[in-house]
Formats: sequence, structure tokens, C-alpha cells
Amino acid sequence: ISADGEYIVAGSEWPHNKVYLFNKDNNTPLWSFTAGGDVQVTISANGEYIAAGSWDSRDVYLFNQNGTLLWNYTTGDHIRTVSISANGEYLVAGSDDDNIYLFNRDGDAPLWNYTTGSNIASVDISADGEYIVAGSYDNNIYLFNKHDATPLWNYTAGGWMRSVAISA
Repeated sequence: ISADGEYIVAGSEWPHNKVYLFNKDNNTPLWSFTAGGDVQVTISANGEYIAAGSWDSRDVYLFNQNGTLLWNYTTGDHIRTVSISANGEYLVAGSDDDNIYLFNRDGDAPLWNYTTGSNIASVDISADGEYIVAGSYDNNIYLFNKHDATPLWNYTAGGWMRSVAISA
């Protein structure tokens, strides 16, 4: 849901595989898009940008609020998680190809990617897009800044990191 509560984005799984954008006042989608598989979604704070990741097609998508596909990028495996900065300038995706991908909204290729030892279960990005956190099935939490694919730090926990979050 956008920060002002005006827009809601939803992603469905097989057999529909859709991205939906709603406004808070209507239960009819403003638009929808059919992806290649189960869909993960995220929305910028102002609702201007929507990012999605697909399970079967392995794609990361960026849309504007009108439903125009701005670009897509195909990774090496399922997209398990996506997150977008508050202004929609940066988005991060985690894939079952063991990679964390950072994109900006102007390009259809990653600014960088980082390979871990296992699938990426969860990602989040700070509101200004400066910091990225990721949790992996290699039992690690990783923290990055947007300028470098080398982690600022990582922590090995006692099990899979299924969910991570970072403050604004």
C-alpha cells in the first residue's frame, strides 16, 4: 500500500499470475498485467512506481502508476522478493539464482548484483534507497549501500533468514 493509503498493489499466483493496482475507493483494478508466474510486488511511497517479480518467468518488472511497463529484466531463476525505495528511484530483487540485484528506475540492467551461498528469501531498501538488507537461505543477513556490491557487513544466524526489514 502506498504511504498515503491511496494505492494498493497486489500480486497473484498461478494460474492468474497478475499484478493489480487499485485505488482505495474502488474494488475494480486501475490496471493489471499478466506475468509469467507467481508474482511478488512492491509500491513506492507515493504510488508512482510499482515493481514486481515473477516466479516462473524469472523477470523483474517496473511499471509507472498508469500501468506502463517501463522495463523488465530476466534473472537466472525465480524472483522470490522485491522492494522499492520511497521515491521509486531504486529497487532491489532477490532471486533463487542466489543473487541480490539492485536497479535504478532508469535502466533495465542491474547497477550491481551480489551472489550469496543460497536463495534470497527477503530484501528491503531504505526509503532514500541508500541501504539494502537481504536475508538468505545461507543463514546470513547482508547489509549493503547502493554504491557497492560488497556487503558493509553480514551476520551468520542459526537458520534461514526468511524475512528482513530496514527502517526508513
